[in-house]
Amino acid sequence: MGKPFGPFRSASFGNTLRADTVMRSIVLFVTSAALIGSGLGAFSLALGAPRQDEKKDAAPAAKTSDKSTPAAELTRTKSLKAKMSVAFTDARLGDVLKEFAAQVDMKADVQLMWTYGPNFPFAQKVTYSCKDKPLEVALDELFTKLGGPGYVVVSKDGDRHDGWVLLTTTGERGSEKAQPKATAQEEADATDKLGLAKKLIDAGKNEQARTVLGYVIKKYPTAKATAEAKELLAKLEK
Repeated sequence: MGKPFGPFRSASFGNTLRADTVMRSIVLFVTSAALIGSGLGAFSLALGAPRQDEKKDAAPAAKTSDKSTPAAELTRTKSLKAKMSVAFTDARLGDVLKEFAAQVDMKADVQLMWTYGPNFPFAQKVTYSCKDKPLEVALDELFTKLGGPGYVVVSKDGDRHDGWVLLTTTGERGSEKAQPKATAQEEADATDKLGLAKKLIDAGKNEQARTVLGYVIKKYPTAKATAEAKELLAKLEK
């Protein structure tokens, strides 16, 4: 009777341990499942994943505000309003702009800072004169005559160029909206008018040619023929 008892007791004890282990595993599994069901969202947030109900609230990247910064507003209301009086003949565009900045400093008592965009033609030779014209008007006349150049007043908080004037090659006039490209009809009209101006020059009617060329430059600022019209007008004015 003694021998069978030992093995039976031992087997029963082992079965008890295995049963206890299984029960604990079941309890842990159920508990884990409950935790997963209720707490997975918080765990996901801890890893940076958004909850489903937060996706609809996710805002798109903020757009740049159209409102001017204080520095940009100062440039628009004082620097660009300062009256310019200059007379340049075959001068570097960069030197003309330096003179503009010097006159702004003297007449408006504010500093005007230029920054150049890619391929800006600061070394291009220009002939230009004006008397008591606001800087924004002088820049418009000068850049329209040259074709292509433009400027944008930088308006961005925290930017080291905030309030500076960015000089470009894409025809802006203070804001980031560039002049629209000429349509096919406008290109054709500008070419026709340029041809007329050339005929007038050949006939010795330079004054009439100047009028036609000026019309082309103002009416079709982004047409391909306008660049040549500006060159011809510059030659007539020498």
